Amino acid sequence: MLSLIKLAKEGKLEKTGAKPKLPIKVDGVSSETLHVYKIPLEYLYYNDKNGRIATGISQYRDELYPVNDQEDPRYNTFVAKLIERDNSTALKRTEKSIQKSGQQVYGYVLDDGRIVDGNRRFTALRNIHQTNGRTVYFEAVVLPFSYDNTTERAKIKQLELAIQMGVEERQNYDPVDLAVDIYQTTGDNDPIMTQADYAADSHMRPTEVKKYYDGAVYMKKFLGFIGAPENNFNIIKESKVWSLFYVMGKSLSKNFGDDPESQVRKNETMSSFFGVILYQIHVGVSGNTARTHVREYSSNIVNSIDNEDFNDDVADMVDDLSESLQDDEIQTTSDLMQSLTDENETIEAFGDTYDTYMRNARNSESVDKFIRNIKQSVKYYHDLNEDGGLIGSLRYNEVSEDQLKELQKYMRNLSQLSKELFSKYGDEIR
Repeated sequence: MLSLIKLAKEGKLEKTGAKPKLPIKVDGVSSETLHVYKIPLEYLYYNDKNGRIATGISQYRDELYPVNDQEDPRYNTFVAKLIERDNSTALKRTEKSIQKSGQQVYGYVLDDGRIVDGNRRFTALRNIHQTNGRTVYFEAVVLPFSYDNTTERAKIKQLELAIQMGVEERQNYDPVDLAVDIYQTTGDNDPIMTQADYAADSHMRPTEVKKYYDGAVYMKKFLGFIGAPENNFNIIKESKVWSLFYVMGKSLSKNFGDDPESQVRKNETMSSFFGVILYQIHVGVSGNTARTHVREYSSNIVNSIDNEDFNDDVADMVDDLSESLQDDEIQTTSDLMQSLTDENETIEAFGDTYDTYMRNARNSESVDKFIRNIKQSVKYYHDLNEDGGLIGSLRYNEVSEDQLKELQKYMRNLSQLSKELFSKYGDEIR
């Protein structure tokens, strides 16, 4: 196996002379013993433990393996295209800067060539080499760690998070990528660190880390629900429905406990949530609008006495959808969209039930809210009368005779309606 540290000791890697300073203290590593080396590109490979890259390659895990170009160039080539697609403007800017002034910020790599920091710089250097054939090097600190050593994984992640907090022009994580990074770092089958540690090292609130983690859990369950590989997070990203899982996690955590009966109702509600998400995708609602819809669903139905009735009414439709989608073996977003089109009758029936419940919930105003609305209306007309019949800076010389007659008509109608309503309330008292 390749060892950059061994190559450095053998004098096969050139030092740049730069003196690196680690952003945090890490046991077993001293800035005094570290150097920045000029590393041939063919020795390096992208870090599949990085949230962005993990999401991008999730549907190809059985085909792509994280190795350098000497072993198999397909992996680096695929990830480079992902980075170029997601950050084309920033990547072009980095390429231009390196061509003009050289690499200004060194990266960090592990002993086996895994890049912990510097993906965009590495990609820019690969593009420069492929364009003009020039021999270029990635300048980086070589850390004496490896993901093969489980005791060192937490140190690697701590450094990665600390570096991300300090490097200029750091690209913000896509929320799906962040959720995946939090999930695979603090959960999954082999956690690297606790959620509390992740929060501290990334400067996030612990409650926020928990919400992202829960969102990732429900993304995986949703992918299983539709018959897609449970790590194919690109479907979520391309459908622009991440925020629905974020809201879903908060809602289920708030409304259900850990007792067996509550867990049964929670699972039933989770399936209904999946139905709502599929309906949003089917009708083409995404982003902030879809998030608003799901928040309203959470407050108006999930957090109400109607939740169990709604779950019962949509259970068969949701089960039919799940079975049909699983039979279609969903692999891509296009597969999902086509399958939803094929199941238009079922998804529309679900939508009709959903819309009916939402409409009824909006119309079911509480008595207090009803009285408050009337009180606000009365105050509006009281203030209008106190101000001489006009609002703001309006003056009567700005109002035409026809407009005054129109105002008189509305006031007459309002007076008549008020008398009728007053009589109705009086009849109810008797």
